[in-house]
Amino acid sequence: MAKKKISALITGYDGFVGPHLAGHLLSEGRRVSGTIISGGRPNPLHKGRLEKSVALFPIDLRNYENVRDLVKEAQPDEIYHLAGISHVPTSWKNPVLTYAANVMGSVHLFEALREWGRKVRTLVVTSAEIYGSLKPAELPAVETLPLHPENPYAASKAALDLIAFQWGRYPDMHIVRARPFSHTGPGQTTGFVCPSFARQVAEIALGAPPVIKVGNLSARRDFTDVRDVVRAYRMLVEKGRHDEAYNICSGRTRSIKSILQTLKSFSPMKIEVVTDPEKLRPTDISETRGSFAKLRRDTGWKPQIPFSQTLRDLYEYWMAELR
Repeated sequence: MAKKKISALITGYDGFVGPHLAGHLLSEGRRVSGTIISGGRPNPLHKGRLEKSVALFPIDLRNYENVRDLVKEAQPDEIYHLAGISHVPTSWKNPVLTYAANVMGSVHLFEALREWGRKVRTLVVTSAEIYGSLKPAELPAVETLPLHPENPYAASKAALDLIAFQWGRYPDMHIVRARPFSHTGPGQTTGFVCPSFARQVAEIALGAPPVIKVGNLSARRDFTDVRDVVRAYRMLVEKGRHDEAYNICSGRTRSIKSILQTLKSFSPMKIEVVTDPEKLRPTDISETRGSFAKLRRDTGWKPQIPFSQTLRDLYEYWMAELR
């Protein structure tokens, strides 16, 4: 008798990470379904490349009845909870929506699982932003650090992290928390720094004026390729310990300025750099760097894709899109 395929549900499939995760899970033999915003469609930057392979459920996670029906229809063996507001500037402009989506939407999912009464291995994706600004002596960040969120997005994710931990006290709940640091790759929108730079460099290579608009170039971030991140998600669902939190990161920092320089090197044009006040945040963490020692110990994961390759792939992605 053929072994039954594991059924995986991805909330927030229509975001940047969802299709990357779906593609990885399909390659691992899963049956995959995903939620998209009611009335919406999958991330257009991914060109709907997996729509024939992924069962899509339009849903508003803020509506409990919708979430309860979703769980019963999708019948998941494992859940990858990605859905929510993930853009820091958006969270400053609309904190009410951010809390409603990131906190209450998650509570609805947990309660629907509890009501369903079956044990589902669930990965809850929060963020390394919950650590806030850290002193040099506190780097690299480890999972036992206190939470000091400094923007509405980070605060909503800190709340989610605590709620997920608390919900793990209910019987038959298996919840693992992932705290990813910055990650990027093909398909990410230009509201984030790497694709913003990559698209501007690609536009210049294709004839646009040789000027790039930037925000704070002095910040230093711990970046990982999204394709490495989704592999970590799957390994955490398989091997992560219940009620534990795990950083997902590269363990090293890169300045935003160095990222811009690498992307500029892909173009033969001489490019002028101009600061755009609209790209500056009300508060901005100066440096982030994490430790993935716990993740490696429990799952065997480590980054595999060089960041120079990530940036090259991002640039080539935008060249293809703009052509």
